[in-house]
Amino acid sequence: MRTHAVTRSKRVVPQPISLKVKPSAAQLDQRQLRQMLQQAGLKTSLPRLKVLEILCLASLEGDDIASRVLHERLVEAGEPLSLASVRQVLGRMVESGLVVAQGGSRYCLAPVWEASLVAQRPRSNSTA
Repeated sequence: MRTHAVTRSKRVVPQPISLKVKPSAAQLDQRQLRQMLQQAGLKTSLPRLKVLEILCLASLEGDDIASRVLHERLVEAGEPLSLASVRQVLGRMVESGLVVAQGGSRYCLAPVWEASLVAQRPRSNSTA
């Protein structure tokens, strides 16, 4: 009768990997978004932060954005907000002066806030 020696292997415990990822140009500073909401007199909530982030990105690209497109981008990003909730958030942002309604369900960041966003954005080191 043959017996096989059972070798005991060391238990491998996964260690967290620290990857330093540079934020892309598409990412915005969450602290800045929170400050914008607070200065506009709005409470900071996740839906408002996400809507504001998408509005800021559109503003940095020089565009306004339709509420339906904004809703689609939220869904693509994994944020479960209904179109009605998006429109409600946008309505409150318009009332506070943070966002401007362009008509036809299109919205953009108010010019004063857009200017502060551009002024606080770190400059690129590239010469392109």
